[in-house]
Amino acid sequence: MTRGVALAVAVALAGLVALTGLAPAYASPRPCSSYPTPGSLAPATATVPAALSARYAILRRPQQAADRLSRGELSASLSASGVIMSGIRLLGHAAFGGKIYLVPAQHLLGFRMAPARCLPPDQRSLERELLPQLRKEYTQAALCLVIVRSGTGSPTCGSASGNSEALLYTNGTPGFGLVPNGVRGVTVSYTTAPPRTLAVHHNFFTIITPKQSAAPCGLQWLDPTGNVIKTITGCSFILLETQPLYEYRDYVTGKLATLQSQVAALIAAINSGNLAQAEAAWLTAHLTWLDIGQDDGAYGCFGELGREIDGTAAGLAAGTASSEFTGFHKIEFDLWTNQNLAAAATDAQQLQSLVAELVKIPLASELPATKNGIAAWVLRPHEILEDANRDTLTAQDDYGSGTGLASLTADIAATRELLSVLAPVIDPVAPHLVHHARGQLDTLSNAIQATRVNGDWVAVQNLSSSQREQIDADTGAVLETLAPIPDLITSTGNNAPSI
Repeated sequence: MTRGVALAVAVALAGLVALTGLAPAYASPRPCSSYPTPGSLAPATATVPAALSARYAILRRPQQAADRLSRGELSASLSASGVIMSGIRLLGHAAFGGKIYLVPAQHLLGFRMAPARCLPPDQRSLERELLPQLRKEYTQAALCLVIVRSGTGSPTCGSASGNSEALLYTNGTPGFGLVPNGVRGVTVSYTTAPPRTLAVHHNFFTIITPKQSAAPCGLQWLDPTGNVIKTITGCSFILLETQPLYEYRDYVTGKLATLQSQVAALIAAINSGNLAQAEAAWLTAHLTWLDIGQDDGAYGCFGELGREIDGTAAGLAAGTASSEFTGFHKIEFDLWTNQNLAAAATDAQQLQSLVAELVKIPLASELPATKNGIAAWVLRPHEILEDANRDTLTAQDDYGSGTGLASLTADIAATRELLSVLAPVIDPVAPHLVHHARGQLDTLSNAIQATRVNGDWVAVQNLSSSQREQIDADTGAVLETLAPIPDLITSTGNNAPSI
């Protein structure tokens, strides 16, 4: 055996689950070795350990003719010894005519154990390295899944006490595995293909899709009612979503730069003493802020600073008179409700300072490319509009301007931007979701524009019943479409949209 082959076997011992084909046969044991040999058979009288039969019901039924394999059909690269031939069971089929068998063995053994004198010189140092691990594994019973095609076997083996055979794959069969009693279904997830939920039969599941090349990365066990019993492994989308996050950071950076100049223009308009110009400048700047997806500071990455920039008076003991009521909505209250340009000038200066403080903070710290950071970020496509549905469409964040529907158009723009940057991640697992959501956003935008009178915005509270019902219905429809996104691209959830 060459060192390259020996190292490949060592990697298999570390838990490699993908079936990659046949390995070269093990050399025959030398007479000087009394150690076991991988692939060796147990005595004909050996039976499956009771603990395994209790965990896997398929091992309790009598062996049938279809279950039997000959010694020659078991690959010589089987990483187990003491193979219990009477315990072999046919589990199901793989693509291209393959048959998948469950093969129990008395010992997990991935590499031949032998005294150094019995091994070729180039294997001795590797054997010394592996010996402690081999001895530990040898004390464990093994379960192997073997794909047999045209008389040749392609095996993978693991400890019978673990879940090493829970999720495997091979060409044309992007997901198969062994599950214990009580698991009635599984959800298999992929980073570049939709998740699949399927039933378990006789402790086994298999997906045969010759055209799919995507390997599985996540597995959940389900009980008879479809509830998740256990998540065996989950998919990591961090690498896939890092680039979209970087693109969104660039988008936010551009919006903040624009916002700074627009807040300066707002201050100039207020100082000019022209109330109408000040109100127009306020709306322009506020919509730019909302384009980022930071309505009322909720669901945002800017924390308390975001609340100070666009928070409401809700929850403040003194309400609108509170010193903690700051930012855009405070200026809105100054301009429209009180028509107090002096107060607006003071509050606009404070807003300018808050925005300047925000711009100094590195976006990498506010939008980190970490598991938790990305998980929070991908909530945004749904929660921007959820926030608008809760606060803007109820006029709870209207402090006199009556521009709630204008705010909703900015929220729609922010949602579109997030869908655009995330589309490369969403499309492989939910091919129609982004397209469908964009169409729903168009419908919502048209319903909003239809309410305008001579180009002016109508306050939410002044909409007719039919107008309000249409906007509410259109908002609810797009929220329903967007809701699955976090589960689809950051977990092994099985709630794929039905569209």
